Amino acid sequence: MPIHAPGERFRYSRLLKKKGKREVTAVLSLTAMVDMFTVLVIFLLQNYNTTGEVIYIPKEVTLPKAERIKELKPAVIVTISNKEVLIDKTAIVTFDQIHAQQEWMIQPLFAQLSEALQRSKAEQDKNIQKKLRDVVDSARGEKDDDANAWNKVTIQADKGVDFLTLKKVMYTISEAGAGEINFAVTKQKIQK
Repeated sequence: MPIHAPGERFRYSRLLKKKGKREVTAVLSLTAMVDMFTVLVIFLLQNYNTTGEVIYIPKEVTLPKAERIKELKPAVIVTISNKEVLIDKTAIVTFDQIHAQQEWMIQPLFAQLSEALQRSKAEQDKNIQKKLRDVVDSARGEKDDDANAWNKVTIQADKGVDFLTLKKVMYTISEAGAGEINFAVTKQKIQK
């Protein structure tokens, strides 16, 4: 093996030598890639939803504004638009059918909501049993669980929906077994 004079050697020199017109190899810089991924991670951390709960709002629903709000807890979501009534993104009854009926009880909504509340109760019972086994809450000292969290319902009503329709839907929700009814709103800045 011959002895070479010490000095800087570019380890990719073999790859960068041109052998022909078509053979060109590009070398990626590791420093630039690390910088790019660092910027992406910082961007994602800045835009991360801290509540963990993302509420789907259809395009045709414009939520009313309120100055004082509190954070919504996970619940069964009933959406009332000018076209239809949805339970967790599933269309149940049209807006015209609600207007056409004279009685207060909306039967399709009642049946679907009763099933959704029963599924929610079963899911919460399973979660409570798991938490009792893990004893996570007692170790942290947090008491965030509500025994009646399964029967909470959140209403997303378009601000143009008339009061009679909203009252029929609320009556049906309360008859289906919902305990707490919350309204989804957008926060309005307080003007001083």
